[in-house]
Amino acid sequence: MTDSTPVGRVTVALENAGYQRIANGLQIGELKFQFPAAFVKAKNSAELILVVDIASESEPQLTRKVDGVARALDIASSTRSLTLVVTGPRPSAAALESLGRVCRVLPTGNISGDDGDEVLKNWLAVLLPLSLPQPESVAGNSLARIHAVAQTLDETTRKLIDVASQGEGAVSKELYSIIDAAAVQAKEKTI
Repeated sequence: MTDSTPVGRVTVALENAGYQRIANGLQIGELKFQFPAAFVKAKNSAELILVVDIASESEPQLTRKVDGVARALDIASSTRSLTLVVTGPRPSAAALESLGRVCRVLPTGNISGDDGDEVLKNWLAVLLPLSLPQPESVAGNSLARIHAVAQTLDETTRKLIDVASQGEGAVSKELYSIIDAAAVQAKEKTI
């Protein structure tokens, strides 16, 4: 069964992106902090991510807790950056400004509904890895369209387009061949 709460949805998104949830609460030095969820990057712990639901605690309480974590990290001489993911209703401008002084704040907005996962990915994009299109599929689609259009072009250009799928070396070789043929023709005309 999956957790459909906002914090649960953020947790799933971060775990799928390679973040490791801190079990048994967050502890910095001798101080323990209670947050619905806290994460570090599994292979690189340079970032600490706290996840909260603003609907379950007041803005002043949340601000004090986050200030406490930031101070504890400073006292421990930690080099970790601190990110706060806020779910639920959007905090007030004053609370966002206060929190923004000590950490990066990512309010997620409304992530309920069928497109909630896509909306959440957009809000958390700065924390998630990039997903780029596969070069083969992009190249294959682009080359197919180019070949279709190339049928209306001259023979020399079609030759270059035909070898484009074979890579830069093949295109260079074909271009040299075209230039050599043009030079031979020009030489023959002058003789």
